[in-house]
Amino acid sequence: MKSNILKYTLVVCLLLSNEVLAQNTLPSREQRIYSLSEIWKELHYNFAFPHKLQEVNIDSLYIAYLPKVAEVESSYEYYRILSSFMANFNEAHTRIYTSKRPDDMPPIKAINFGEKIIVSDISQNIVDQIPVNSEILKIDDIPVLAYIKDSVSPFISAATPQWKFDKSVIELFYGKPQSKVNLTVKKPNGHLVKVSMVRNYYTNNAKEVMVVNKNLSPINIEIIDGDIGYIQLASFLGGYVDSINSVFESNLPKLRRCKGLVIDLRGNRGGSDQAWERIAYHLISQSEFGLPVKCFSRMHIASYKNWGSNSTNPQLKEYYRGTVMEEINHSLYVNTIDDTLKLHQPLVIISGQHVASAAEDFLLLMKGLGRAKVIGEPSVGCVGEPMFVPLPGDFEVMICVKKYVNSDGTQPNDTGIMPDIKVIRDYDEYLKGNDNVLESSVLELRRLIHRL
Repeated sequence: MKSNILKYTLVVCLLLSNEVLAQNTLPSREQRIYSLSEIWKELHYNFAFPHKLQEVNIDSLYIAYLPKVAEVESSYEYYRILSSFMANFNEAHTRIYTSKRPDDMPPIKAINFGEKIIVSDISQNIVDQIPVNSEILKIDDIPVLAYIKDSVSPFISAATPQWKFDKSVIELFYGKPQSKVNLTVKKPNGHLVKVSMVRNYYTNNAKEVMVVNKNLSPINIEIIDGDIGYIQLASFLGGYVDSINSVFESNLPKLRRCKGLVIDLRGNRGGSDQAWERIAYHLISQSEFGLPVKCFSRMHIASYKNWGSNSTNPQLKEYYRGTVMEEINHSLYVNTIDDTLKLHQPLVIISGQHVASAAEDFLLLMKGLGRAKVIGEPSVGCVGEPMFVPLPGDFEVMICVKKYVNSDGTQPNDTGIMPDIKVIRDYDEYLKGNDNVLESSVLELRRLIHRL
């Protein structure tokens, strides 16, 4: 499926980042009411999952939130209320965006292994008290899982439970700027410690020096286990398209000499489909191909809606209810790469946490064509086309206006892209510096190679 929404996918990646630039100005009371009304209207007419509007009773929800947005006194409160409103629709491409997030976090980040929450990075000023790989047990004396359920997840827009939880871990420490957060952690040596931190990392212009501060290149290629080509694709952000293509094509000679290939998508939260097109062309034998899904968007015809209010015609009733969907046809990808230049080796793709949006498009394609065996965990469940509607005060609402439907009628957003072989990251192996998912992928790839 051709990606002609580069503008949107660039912003998608910005939305998925954790960057907080500065506090914005609170819109006026009238502007806030207008904004909620605009969101309500656009969801009514354009949201690609109208059944979800009915499930939450969007009209009643809108009425309940009107006094909330009217009475807020800070940008922070306003952002939180809009975020909680959008979270009701359970769709990761449907949420509030602002380039100047009015919340903040202390200089600490977390990752999760299942429900175990681990410190992944922290300021050098406090690392002696909370070392990297310490386990978060409590926040403000509340067990961390209960804290996530009550204080974080209600503000997270997600279609799948795995992304609701994983994204909550990413957002775990966010709160009102300059407020304190009290952490109870277990160090890697087993000792318990309580530490109070201030949510001022971004309001201090991110001056704290972090211990890890790991920024992966969008593409990394190396040879592992002697003759296996390992391609790590960490981001499909639109600005990386040229560098991704350049690195990939410069490494093609050595990749062709490999017996098998592993593509690691873990952590790739999307961007532009253009970032993976050239790679796909070199991996797929077909001269023409498309994503193995059908795409649908809302359709409105005012007269049909009017007739449907009292008609016995079931189709017209659907117009009245606002649930009619029209199939969107996309042109196929045309693969002009000469077959002799392609990579025909057995291929394994590692998927799992944080694999979203354009990365899921790539995953859908490779799995749907039967080109790769997928190993790891389910992806995020964040596919489709987002539309952006500007709102007063440097806010925008993001609404998914196109849904994907699998050939069996299911929707990938409901589950994420499922692996062929499920392998969960092992925390104990991680502490030893081992990657059990990659190791399992290489073993499976060896099995595929030996079957040739």
